[in-house]
Amino acid sequence: MRHLSLALDNGSVTGMASGGVSTELRVLYQPNRCVLLESALVPGHTVIFDRHGKRADESSAGYADLSKEFVVFVKGMFLNSAVVLLTTSLCQALCLQPDGSCTGVGNQSERSYWKVHKISSGIFMFESVKNAQMYLRIKDGRCDGTGTGDTDCHFKIKKNLENASISLESTKNPGLFVGLQSDGQAKPVIYTKSGNVFFYPQVIKFGRENPKCISATPSQEEEKIRKSKKQQETPPESEARGPLLSSTANSNGK
Repeated sequence: MRHLSLALDNGSVTGMASGGVSTELRVLYQPNRCVLLESALVPGHTVIFDRHGKRADESSAGYADLSKEFVVFVKGMFLNSAVVLLTTSLCQALCLQPDGSCTGVGNQSERSYWKVHKISSGIFMFESVKNAQMYLRIKDGRCDGTGTGDTDCHFKIKKNLENASISLESTKNPGLFVGLQSDGQAKPVIYTKSGNVFFYPQVIKFGRENPKCISATPSQEEEKIRKSKKQQETPPESEARGPLLSSTANSNGK
């Protein structure tokens, strides 16, 4: 039903042919990171659903059970080579410190930018943009940014649908997530709903979807370099045979 769009008609939520004025909705961003969908035609009228997920309107009984807020997830935030902020509040983000530690109270600046490396389906690494070759990791009971790109730096992304946040689970240490202490310092923690494992991603630069562009780990890159050097040092078989054939021809000529 691609020809239909969400619409507000006389205060009620419905589906109508795309392009009509009733289908024009304003997106109103809220401080809690949710959004409201307001009619562009009749300001103040918003899209409302009841607790059972059924459409409702302003006149519906039991106003406390109605919901106007929507949680937004953007598809494709973690494509390979994307640059993201892992925000922890409206003005702070996960940041790599000069000593290699990580804090969740860093400024939302380039120092807090992370480059996404997609290792395989659902597995990612996060490399500091400001300090290349330094990766977020969980190792030996610590969570910091001194990883070298090995399996200590591999994370699964858990989506928290209730608040549009994500959590990062170590693949090498299942059950341990990147968490924050009360002072903001990062540490491995067990997943809870307390909020210390919640990060709100913001895309600074979108990445590539092509699966052929999956990042290679540093060890894989080194292996490629070694193979390339070996091929350069070893002459092709035709070249190796060339002088022998020439010598044989000369001896026959004599």
